[in-house]
Amino acid sequence: MDAARGLDLVLYLAQAGCAIAQASIFAYYYRVSKLEYLRLWGLSFVALALYLVAAMLSSNFGDPPMGALPLRMTISAASLTAAYLQIALLALGTMAVLGRHPPTQRMVWGLLGISVLLGVVTMLLFAGPPSASTQRVMLRSGLRYALTGAAYLIVAILLWRRARRSGLGARVAAFAIGAYGVELLHALVILIAETEFGVRLSWAPYIGVLDLIAQLFIGYGLVVWLLEDERLRYERADTALRRLRDFDPVTGFPNRRRLLSDLESTLRGTNQRTAALLVRIDQADMLSSSLGVVAAEAVMAQAAARVEECALPQWPRPARLSEWRLVQIVPHVHTTDDLAASADNLLAALRAPFYSGDRELALSASIGIALSPDDATQAAPLIAAAEAAAQLARGEGGNRFNFYSTEMNSLVLTRLGLQAELRRALLRGEFELYFQPLLAAGNHQFAGAESLVRWQHPKRGLLAPDMFIDEMARLGMIEDLDRHVLERACREAQQWRSHAGKPLTVAVNISTRSFQREHFPELVRAVLASTGLDPQRLELEVLESGALDDMDRATECLTRLRALGVSVSLDDFGTGYSSLSHLRALPVDCLKIDRSFGNEVLVDPRTAAIVAAIVTLAHSLGLEVTVEGVENAAQQAWFERHGVDRLQGYHFARPMDAQRWRVLQDEQDSLSVAGGA
Repeated sequence: MDAARGLDLVLYLAQAGCAIAQASIFAYYYRVSKLEYLRLWGLSFVALALYLVAAMLSSNFGDPPMGALPLRMTISAASLTAAYLQIALLALGTMAVLGRHPPTQRMVWGLLGISVLLGVVTMLLFAGPPSASTQRVMLRSGLRYALTGAAYLIVAILLWRRARRSGLGARVAAFAIGAYGVELLHALVILIAETEFGVRLSWAPYIGVLDLIAQLFIGYGLVVWLLEDERLRYERADTALRRLRDFDPVTGFPNRRRLLSDLESTLRGTNQRTAALLVRIDQADMLSSSLGVVAAEAVMAQAAARVEECALPQWPRPARLSEWRLVQIVPHVHTTDDLAASADNLLAALRAPFYSGDRELALSASIGIALSPDDATQAAPLIAAAEAAAQLARGEGGNRFNFYSTEMNSLVLTRLGLQAELRRALLRGEFELYFQPLLAAGNHQFAGAESLVRWQHPKRGLLAPDMFIDEMARLGMIEDLDRHVLERACREAQQWRSHAGKPLTVAVNISTRSFQREHFPELVRAVLASTGLDPQRLELEVLESGALDDMDRATECLTRLRALGVSVSLDDFGTGYSSLSHLRALPVDCLKIDRSFGNEVLVDPRTAAIVAAIVTLAHSLGLEVTVEGVENAAQQAWFERHGVDRLQGYHFARPMDAQRWRVLQDEQDSLSVAGGA
């Protein structure tokens, strides 16, 4: 083996080794990041290594005898196919990294097919007569030099455009790829000089050295570029993580963490008054349960945009404190009148209609205002003070604002204590049931009783529902209380005897929150099964407003309840906002006229006419009518005269505990027996 051939062999092996090393690096990073251009470039280096090995084997054949010709043709075909595959894969990887026209599956297979076709066609050139060897060399090697050199130059130009916006690695890779393309065209010139003109250039044997240097710089540049991209991706991910840590993804506002941090810095850096306006959406519970998470977040984004629109240019951006609470910090407060005007603007903006799909929503807000240093000198206490003021505004009906005061702090502490007591009360079974009789109009026989919950407080004695129901709803415990009352009422009713040949029913009030739960009918079914109560003896009382908030859901729930055999009453009827025509769509059994009509029917002709119309309409729809709050004989006579079916009120009996209710049943039984005798 002469020195030139030995040098070629060493260079072939060195370039192939470098190509395999570079392909391994790309394969590793592809497994980590799954970026398509890494896979394509890695495969292009594999193809380059295959070409170099096959070319080395082919060059060692020299001028083969006829018996060895098929083997050389096969090796040459593999070499040329790999060379063209390298071009195709390099081009596809470049398209992927540029991202403007990413390669499609059809394009990938098309270019790979063309590469194989070119390799096979150029291999067939070996089959020609020996006299045409010069032409075969030109078409075989010259064509590869020309196509590969042109491809590398095009790739270099495209990458250089991007490299101007990237780091050192991209520029080195683009320059080295371009240099390699020029070197391949230079090899084409040398080939033409030797085959066409017989000129032997002294540096021709060392072209492989230039190839190796160019390949090394290409690999070096691409690897550095890859590492730089990894660093940039890490920095972007770190930036995104910091943003997620500090900003709310729905509104884009600073979150609670960022709010407290920025506010603390603001308070330390100023000796002027700073205010926190905490905006709390009044209908938060209803929105979350009825709209679903995605739609509710979209509504919150609308509310956040309106709050930001009301902010003055010198104010910091609002922050999202929690799901339905926003905070606007107001620096350099001059007068509380300015804050009051800002709060009024916010309330007005949030009263305008909201939209969720095709549904129009009417919302309002409660705003709490706290000032530093008057109410607090640190961020967390200032926000807590604003929250206390907002809670008080919400408790007063919402759609208003309140300034924080020291009295509020005492009220909040009292409320926190009440909340802790309520949790313990439910666990300890401190809630008891009282019963108020329901009497049939005319004969005044017991038709059943309404169960009413009371809290037997260990220190404060017996507490009525208005002392704790709202707080239980705020705590999210109202459904637990509903279940407790339902189970106790059904177990108690199971012990009642029939009167006048008719079993007594127990009426149980159900909160709107429980009624709107999809699983509520299944809960009723489970309670009836566990207590053994006949479903026909259970009557559920649902608030009129709660039943009509969502007609479709209410109708489905009522239908499922009636399928169990349970009867349903619309409680407090006449105080809601629905039209009487809605009764046609609701599968209910009874209307319960609110106690507020009791005195009015005797003194107000309009009220009397309305109640009389309600009774007539209900009967025409096959519904019973119960009136509550009957307090005297005159009211009783009026309602009986107008056809009411059942009566309830202090005129007959006040709410009583379970034992007293059983005694009352026995007394009426005794009277009935005596009257019959």
